[in-house]
Amino acid sequence: MTISLKKEIYSLGLIAFGLNLVLFFSLSVNLFLGLVILLMIFFGVVSNSKLFFAFFIQTIFFQNTFIAFFSDLLGSDAEFKVLHGINFLVPSLLALFIFKDSSTFLNRSFYLKTIGIVLLLVVYFVFGVLNYGFLNSVVYLRLFVAPILYLLAGLYFSKRLELSFLNNNMKGLLIICAIITTLQFLFPLIVSFFLNDLSYFGIKVGVADWDELLAFYRKKKLFNISWFDVKLARIGSLIKSIISLGYFLSILGIYFYWPHKKIRLFLIFVLVVLSVNSKGAFLVIFFAMLLYFLMYRTNLSKNLAITLYFVINILLICLGVYSRNEHIVGFFAGVEYLPTLGNGLGFGGNLSNSLVSGPSGNPLPDLGYWTRFQNGSESVFGVLFSSLGIMSLFYIYYFIDTIKKLFISLGSSVVQLNIIKILTIVLFVQGIYQEEAFSPYAFGMVLFLIGLNYNNVKGRKALSI
Repeated sequence: MTISLKKEIYSLGLIAFGLNLVLFFSLSVNLFLGLVILLMIFFGVVSNSKLFFAFFIQTIFFQNTFIAFFSDLLGSDAEFKVLHGINFLVPSLLALFIFKDSSTFLNRSFYLKTIGIVLLLVVYFVFGVLNYGFLNSVVYLRLFVAPILYLLAGLYFSKRLELSFLNNNMKGLLIICAIITTLQFLFPLIVSFFLNDLSYFGIKVGVADWDELLAFYRKKKLFNISWFDVKLARIGSLIKSIISLGYFLSILGIYFYWPHKKIRLFLIFVLVVLSVNSKGAFLVIFFAMLLYFLMYRTNLSKNLAITLYFVINILLICLGVYSRNEHIVGFFAGVEYLPTLGNGLGFGGNLSNSLVSGPSGNPLPDLGYWTRFQNGSESVFGVLFSSLGIMSLFYIYYFIDTIKKLFISLGSSVVQLNIIKILTIVLFVQGIYQEEAFSPYAFGMVLFLIGLNYNNVKGRKALSI
């Protein structure tokens, strides 16, 4: 990176940071005022593509840090929850901006398919709101629409900016987040004080003092495995969600540092193990390395390598069935709803408090701890199947078809493109094991990176798939 590019990125980053402080301060004081400020900032900087990109990535990936800074000003739990939708609202505004001039970014076929899938989700969202409440439904509308929005956002920015600028900004986020994560692991209370985590987690989980916050950080054993009698401080750093932090560090670490800078990736891996120790993030790193080895370091054909990868996943699922793993239980519970028309968004999932057997409102059979898994909780696909039923196959086909055509368009001559293609496969399959796999920090992040690369490879043409 040249000195002039570094200076430009630093200066734009500081301006974007200031804009986000203004935005989230105003949102915390008054939601209506904040939304007006958001629209003013959005339309004020959208024409300055470099500043808009710096603002956009800080907003969508570090929104929880900005919420924490001003969480003392929030008047209610509801406001706290609403603010967590900003990283859905901003990409949605950008998507509307893209659709207004869709021919510049998308061909007609992809545009119509995307609109069709979003409308399908909106129909199930409305049905879910009527039966399970707005908050239960909107979180899953966000989960399932976010990967689409993040792909569109990536395409938008790659149409306007050079890949070197885009990548260096993303790498800057990774480095900043890794540094803060390291410091918070070493000095949890000091860093948490400056991040205002006590106020943030006081609203989110009800901690009342610093001792309770530290106990919250250390409440689970290493990798959440019961027979590991080791507890480390699992911290959220700038993202606040422990699992999402693991995905964020792992995905960007692999994208930027594998296979040429293995020592740096190893340091990221150690950081993830010590400060996050999430099985999901560990699986992403393991499967990405395995699939890369099978596809590019052996004489196996790519089709055979992918087949072996799926066989390993099937064996892992069988192990989950044998050990009665919560994620696999949720996945197969969701599969049982596939022959139906679904129950609407908000019917099942960790983020929904709905414990009913359907729109009729009858309660689920009481199975104690296992009650909530009957609706597909802990698995993206489990929740998808129980929510959309047979219609979920259209959603799955949309991504399989889109990903396949994107891979063909991107080619395989650049190592970083091969890495991002592998990550896309791994994160899509990861949806079997975790709900967080389709979050903006996981599958959404991967599709965002694909979008950032697309037009720089295809000569700034509209997406033609």
